[in-house]
Amino acid sequence: MTYALTKQVCQLNEQNIYVGQTSADLSPAEADDGIYLMPAGTIDAEPPKDKKGFIAKWTGVEWEYIENHIGEKFYSTVTKLPLVISELGVIPEGYTAIPPESELCEWDGSAWVIPPEKMTALLAEKRAQLIDEIDKKAETIYSVWTRFEAEYKARKEAAEVFKASGYKGEPSIYITSFATPAGVDNKTATDIILQQAAGLQKLQDHLAALRMRKYELKHTNLTLEQLQAIRDDIIKQMDELMEAYNNG
Repeated sequence: MTYALTKQVCQLNEQNIYVGQTSADLSPAEADDGIYLMPAGTIDAEPPKDKKGFIAKWTGVEWEYIENHIGEKFYSTVTKLPLVISELGVIPEGYTAIPPESELCEWDGSAWVIPPEKMTALLAEKRAQLIDEIDKKAETIYSVWTRFEAEYKARKEAAEVFKASGYKGEPSIYITSFATPAGVDNKTATDIILQQAAGLQKLQDHLAALRMRKYELKHTNLTLEQLQAIRDDIIKQMDELMEAYNNG
């Protein structure tokens, strides 16, 4: 009978854990008997089945499948502290792969939950935090829009007076100082100043309305996700107002 010059065999590590396939050469001296030169740490057996989350260990008779969570992170159901697995075997008792969402969570046997009394406190804390974020966002935008507020007001008033005079007489320096660099006449400068003033006032009105939407966060029965969604929508619209201002 003729035998193949090589055959696939199973390679094991020092703990008899399967690591893959390798080749064994037919022994020249025992070729007629089909004897192969087995590399160190190999066995002549069918390779183990591929089972997700398990490794295969040779017992001397058959493959034993052992859970393999090495490198995976689990969380104590008591302390909530993480544990990175470094050894083969089952997950230690009292640990779960589900991370706690906050320090207020408690393990109920199958999931992390926040007790009602703690949830009430968490919602109050989250609500106050989000309202503060909205106020600070509006404050930052206002600080940009009003940094030359006195000048804007004086220029607007001068434009209103000049327009009321039928654009006649000596215009204020607030108008001429705008008209000359812009390369326009005093009448055009007056109209532009008033248009800009109206546009800024409109933006400020919208910003004020958006800031007042913070009181939506005080509605009852809102979840943490709903609170965050309301805040995000308000901030998004504030950013759009700022973009509109920057674009003139």
